[in-house]
Amino acid sequence: MEDRNQEVLRQYSFKIYNTYRTRGAFILETDRGLKLLRSFEGSKNRVEFENALLDILVEMEYPYVDSYVRNIANDIITEDSSGNKYVIKNWFPGEECNLRDEADVSDAATNLATLHSLLREVPLSEEQIQHNSYIDLMEVFDKRNRELKRVRSYIREKRKKNEFEMCYMSCYDEFYAQAQAATKILGESCYIELLKSAIAHRCICHGNYTYHNVIMLKTGRIVHEKNVQAPFQDNWQKFDKREALSAAGLRKKASVSNMATTNFDKAYIGIQIMDLYHFIRKVMEKNDWDLDLGSMILDTYHTILPISKEEQKLLYVLLLYPEKFWKITNFYYNGKKSWVPQRNIQKLMGIQEQMQRKNNFLQCLEGTLI
Repeated sequence: MEDRNQEVLRQYSFKIYNTYRTRGAFILETDRGLKLLRSFEGSKNRVEFENALLDILVEMEYPYVDSYVRNIANDIITEDSSGNKYVIKNWFPGEECNLRDEADVSDAATNLATLHSLLREVPLSEEQIQHNSYIDLMEVFDKRNRELKRVRSYIREKRKKNEFEMCYMSCYDEFYAQAQAATKILGESCYIELLKSAIAHRCICHGNYTYHNVIMLKTGRIVHEKNVQAPFQDNWQKFDKREALSAAGLRKKASVSNMATTNFDKAYIGIQIMDLYHFIRKVMEKNDWDLDLGSMILDTYHTILPISKEEQKLLYVLLLYPEKFWKITNFYYNGKKSWVPQRNIQKLMGIQEQMQRKNNFLQCLEGTLI
């Protein structure tokens, strides 16, 4: 380990037995369990907000979160002699959630609903609410749509187009039509009312609920009673008949969790269905938009935390908007246009190939909104 890291570690009171690298950080084996050391570039106010959320979760018997470890000066952020900043967090032995494992996916959906149930009416100051609330999604969509049009115009005017650009133009119209449709539906929905309600009730979103941030613990998996999956439409007929668990049931479920939830650094006050959207989109992309799997995720989440019709509509809008197409567009526009990585061409072709299966899923979801 580098000397500057040793300088940082001397500011903590635990004993270190071993260290090894992980993605962008170091894992520390200590006399107080596993820890994670990483550099820090955020603000003190932001990390204090995150730390307050983690403390609240631990107090509510949701212990498996990567809480910050304070140094001997009782600070979260530790600096070396050069002014570089670091933080240390509690960490967990285990593996990332496997999106191709139905049991892992089901557990992660249960975990998300439980997390959301606990992160409501969170005691926050007015300043914390003001600086950590989600911005208007309409503004986000409008900005992205302008960027899509700008890139289309740029490519159109090029006389000699590369492979990526020709592939991009061949599918642009269909993806842009989806972007416009999603924007229109969003404008006609109750989105603003949902956002105001979420802020008023201080609902917290994880902000980056992906498989990277859900660790399946090695302490043993909870065996859930699995029912044979009914066809997608049959599951949706059951959807509105589910009841929420009691508060006591939620705490019990949280306390025996076989998962750790990490990296709350993008947490914000907002509509929690946004987290479900990010999770389900990643899962469905990895599984070629399997209808039964999508139904299982929604049904599992809804069993613990019922999804209202307004939230279902927002989920539909979010899934309809071609976010991955926009991300590929954004990467191209801000990168070196004379050479586009083959990986980006493959991503573009991949979302084209999945379009029909994704549309089938959207049609089933749309059918529940009537």
